[in-house]
Amino acid sequence: MDYDVIIVGARVAGSALAILLGQYGHRVLLLDKARFPSDTLSTHFFRAPALRVFERLGALEEVKSAAPPMTVMWSYIDGHVISDPVEAPEEHLRYFLCERRITLDWILFQRVAREPNVEIRQGAQVRELIQLDGRVTGVRWSEADGFNEATARVVVGADGIYSTLAKILEPSFESQFPVRRCMYYTYFQGIEPLDEVAFAEHHFAGDTLTYVFPTDADLTLVAVSLPISEFSSFKKEPLQRLRAHLDSLPLLAPRLSKAEIVAEVKGAGNIPCYQRVPYGAGWALVGDAQQAMDPWSGMGIDHATTHASLLADSLHRFLTDASAWEAAMSDYHTQARAWSEKTYRRTSTYAADLRPMTRAALQKRSLR
Repeated sequence: MDYDVIIVGARVAGSALAILLGQYGHRVLLLDKARFPSDTLSTHFFRAPALRVFERLGALEEVKSAAPPMTVMWSYIDGHVISDPVEAPEEHLRYFLCERRITLDWILFQRVAREPNVEIRQGAQVRELIQLDGRVTGVRWSEADGFNEATARVVVGADGIYSTLAKILEPSFESQFPVRRCMYYTYFQGIEPLDEVAFAEHHFAGDTLTYVFPTDADLTLVAVSLPISEFSSFKKEPLQRLRAHLDSLPLLAPRLSKAEIVAEVKGAGNIPCYQRVPYGAGWALVGDAQQAMDPWSGMGIDHATTHASLLADSLHRFLTDASAWEAAMSDYHTQARAWSEKTYRRTSTYAADLRPMTRAALQKRSLR
């Protein structure tokens, strides 16, 4: 075999997996069709689970220095303000971060590039898998100079919702929910802050949720999650619809008077919730390739990094002959599902309507 592991997809899950396997001493080929730095449509928000993995990668300080840590979780619900400090078992991880993907992915890509056991190919479009006796044994891909191929003991798809590996292999869905919501976002400059402390703001209005998070480059991310029924009209004039929506929020609209939108309004209305069978003979899936959640909960990066960490440990046991393939991958599967169960269930349930969740939050605090 040319490599121990070939990973398709070099963004959060793929980069984290490549670094961890490289740290273990395994030979890794990392392929991505993009060239970095490059942006991607995505949520930007992450918490202690992702921070733990970034710390394990040796990238936490660089990630943390790129954007202001948010130490307060603030929500406006039906005229009520709920504010709580960010909690985590580790005192040094009691904050949230919001970073543009062009920034976060570039930090991780540069970290991968410093890993001597990892070879990176950018602009590499996977065309087909090499299979032998029903087992995946390698990949064929195209680059600017033509076609290439390589073999490995394991091939991993970390290539997102539109995963080429998943398309070829067609793993079954363990759980699947239809698209319930759409999301649009942009970046502002000059939004008046709530306080000197960096807040993670959530403005709930009916079945909509607006996020205001300070991010890198002295910008503020403003995003709105809406019922999918509003997608067709919103996408026709996203800037006008976003402005009208923001003007309706009583504790945000006055603070936007001197702020300026500095980027195109981007969004999507095609993200479902699903979990795919995450492994088979010679292959595994990680990140959005194996589990996707409606972005309203902002948990994608936390789950992608944590699953990559679990997969790295399972693959290490297999590659060192400490565990057989089926035992190692079954362990990854079980741990990933157990870790994600509560959030996946909550995200898929409330994607249909956020109001039962907000009513419960107010009742819990005797505010309703």
